Amino acid sequence: MEELAASVEQEFDEASTALAHDLVREFLAPPPRQTVTEWAEANRYLSTVESAEAGPYRSSRTPYTKEPQDCMSTRSPVEEVVLMWASQTGKTAALLNCIGASIANNPGPVMIVWPTNTVAKRNSRQRIAPLLNGSPQLAARVAANRSRDKANTTMLKEFDGGILVIAGANSAADLRSTPVRDLYLDEVDNFPLDVDGEGDPSKLAEARQTTYSRRKRLKTSTPTTKDFSRIEAAFLASDRCYFHVPCPHCGAYQRLELGTSTPHGLKWDKDHAGAPIPTSVRYVCVANGCEIKEHHKRTMLAAGVWVAEQPGAHGGRVRGFHLSGLYSPLGWLSWRTIAAEWFEANQAVTRGDLSLLRVFINTRLAETFEEQGDRADQNVLRKRAADIPLRVVQADFSIMTLAVDVQADRLHLGLWAWGRGMTRQLVDRTVLYGDPASPESEEGSPWAALTKYRAAAVHNVHDKPVELLSTAIDSGGHHTQAVYAYARAHQHQHVLAVKGQSQAGKPIMGKPTPQDVNWRGEKIKRGVKLWPVGADTAKAEIYGRLRVDKPGAGFVLFSKHLPAEVFEQITSERLVTRYVKGRARLEWVLPGGKRNEDLDCAVYALAAAMWGGIDRWRDADWQRLEKRLLPEKPADEKKPEPAPPPQQPVAVPRRVGRRRGTIGGGSR
Repeated sequence: MEELAASVEQEFDEASTALAHDLVREFLAPPPRQTVTEWAEANRYLSTVESAEAGPYRSSRTPYTKEPQDCMSTRSPVEEVVLMWASQTGKTAALLNCIGASIANNPGPVMIVWPTNTVAKRNSRQRIAPLLNGSPQLAARVAANRSRDKANTTMLKEFDGGILVIAGANSAADLRSTPVRDLYLDEVDNFPLDVDGEGDPSKLAEARQTTYSRRKRLKTSTPTTKDFSRIEAAFLASDRCYFHVPCPHCGAYQRLELGTSTPHGLKWDKDHAGAPIPTSVRYVCVANGCEIKEHHKRTMLAAGVWVAEQPGAHGGRVRGFHLSGLYSPLGWLSWRTIAAEWFEANQAVTRGDLSLLRVFINTRLAETFEEQGDRADQNVLRKRAADIPLRVVQADFSIMTLAVDVQADRLHLGLWAWGRGMTRQLVDRTVLYGDPASPESEEGSPWAALTKYRAAAVHNVHDKPVELLSTAIDSGGHHTQAVYAYARAHQHQHVLAVKGQSQAGKPIMGKPTPQDVNWRGEKIKRGVKLWPVGADTAKAEIYGRLRVDKPGAGFVLFSKHLPAEVFEQITSERLVTRYVKGRARLEWVLPGGKRNEDLDCAVYALAAAMWGGIDRWRDADWQRLEKRLLPEKPADEKKPEPAPPPQQPVAVPRRVGRRRGTIGGGSR
């Protein structure tokens, strides 16, 4: 019995040891040393649904993908990879390789985000499903969970040891729903600027990785508009790698460029209409002027290397790779096609159509397109600023308006003076710190400081006080009720609650709507009113005035003593083209990281001036104001005015516009 017990005990120990070893291998063993490229070549099969070249994946077709996707391998120290690549270069295939290798070699929570839920669902069927089904290794992992509890849907794929979440960037709920270790953001430049009022969707998704120390992140996209491109910003913050290939004749390594204004680059002969002759398209070497034919591309790509412009960025944890369509493999996008598309785009430009040029620069060259719309140069404005003191109105200006932009912890003020022909002067710019939620009666309230500011006299160069026509306060932030309360208390002094509307064609100052209601829920006609401001229309007017470079009608006068950030903020926004459901739409957009309080104040000050109707004042109206602001004549120069003829009627101040009141103040 003792021998039998000893034998059973030995067998049990051996079985326990084997089980322990199996558990260690499955759950505690380090991830394999296999790179993403090695995994893809051993396991990835491209179907006809996802590729025009079905069959086993081979990195030799796109050699430039090897280093970027291998940076996403489990043993690589790289944390973030940025691919700013042209269309038809294989960036989506590289992204899917990384996802497949992660599921196979290092399972865990993974998320992939596409621009919208609609795009995400379509790509789940056309990209993710073929990836999982085309690899026996992946199919076995995912199939086990699917057959047991049906946990896998279009937007969710469970597998042994992990989960793949598929999301659209237009849903904040999806982006913040699950912590993830590996994050894949595809076509980030097509993500909405803000999702559900919670901010940049890419930042929301990145916040899901906070608790993982060995996280991986891949961002891919063709770029869009300069200064507004997420992928360009991410690339510029990386080590900025470009693919250099050798000349097949002299061996000189170089980066392939279109080179329209250089001796090297893509060249061609033209026919009688100026179009490229297809058989003449070739690439001219930067080193010795060698003429390279496209059939050399295969050997050139195979010998290519990635060269970083700023190696070691972020300690080597962030790698960025740029690739134009000139590197597209044989049979995909040819140099002949690129030359023909370049010619067509420039032909369209001569007809006033920039859309083809934009598409070419974004999708073929993988570069950002610089908008040709309204813009102003802060350096030009700063250079022409006059040496005049602040809070002193110059001689050509006769009335003032005040704008208030309400921020979370302060009131941002812009005081503007106005003259004939909508000329204007930025008289003063100041910031009143304090909690806007606090009532005016409370000590330290910025509203009390605003009342004091409005009451302070501002003089012109002749030491005459200049009247404040009206004050416009932005109510569109988080302190709407506080703005209403202040406007209600001071409406007899022409304090207006305004709200910007970013819609094309809206009037700068629209029709107000009552905001106060009685106990029956009825609007009180004499209560506080909300005035809508056509912000897009106002910005177009302001930017047009900023381009007037000589004093006269429409000129904008600045003092060189203003802070430098005033010039930066007032020129901060750009008019860019957005495509909504295939239709082009112009929008004013603020680049990431920039502020625009001074521009907003310029908009509200203009709206306050339009409320007073100064754009409709006649010469007599301006003369009446200007006369009051002229310097006093010496006593010996004063001449007695002739007595009026008998029974002369007393002059009555003329009504201005459609609003009741006199020029420069009075009851409204």
